[in-house]
Amino acid sequence: MTERKALIVGASGGIGSAVAVALAREGITSALVGRNPQKLSGNVKACIEAGKNAFPVVCDIAQTATIKGAVLEAIDKLGGLDYLINCAGRSIRGKLHEADPEDCDAIIDTNLKAHYYFTRHSLPEINKNPGGAIIKIGSVNAPYSGANAYPASNQGLRGYAEVLFEDVREFGTKVCTIRPGYVNTALVRSHDLDSALMIQPEDIAQTVLFVLSMSTTACPTEITILPQRSPYLGK
Repeated sequence: MTERKALIVGASGGIGSAVAVALAREGITSALVGRNPQKLSGNVKACIEAGKNAFPVVCDIAQTATIKGAVLEAIDKLGGLDYLINCAGRSIRGKLHEADPEDCDAIIDTNLKAHYYFTRHSLPEINKNPGGAIIKIGSVNAPYSGANAYPASNQGLRGYAEVLFEDVREFGTKVCTIRPGYVNTALVRSHDLDSALMIQPEDIAQTVLFVLSMSTTACPTEITILPQRSPYLGK
């Protein structure tokens, strides 16, 4: 996987950071997209220490009008693009019949619409050569009261990815949605959960590498990952 280039969305978060470092160890140069310049700077340094350069691209992905510029900036800095790996996600609690519509919009914009825009603007470059990939880190679909629009964004991602694969498979471009259960990140930490028993961000990074290293004759289109042991305290 030498001389390959990746665009990592949500690279200032726990999963995105782990993915960036794992790719750097494999000789993949990355553009790291996130809202926090300081965190991006630290992750660029971590990638360099892991063996490969990385470039920060500051972007608030909920503002979809800014995404095209971020993609073009990344492609320019990288000198091309092979992989889009979207690790960004947002969750807001609230019962749907009581939730603020703006909160629902924020979830859909971040988890679903932003992925569409990143994919739309990345694919012309990714499809130039066989072996490219579009990977989205979603989550297992577990509806519960108060989940707000989060499960809806997950279901939307599933339908979008299924059609996208059919559209791009003849280019040799892989499309995969990785659906983990509880991952040890700030998004899901709780006093009811044992973080040591959760899936770790490095586990997701290894799954991304598995997809990227898959034979050209096969594509894992969806991967579900659960904690080996229950992370619920008291079980």
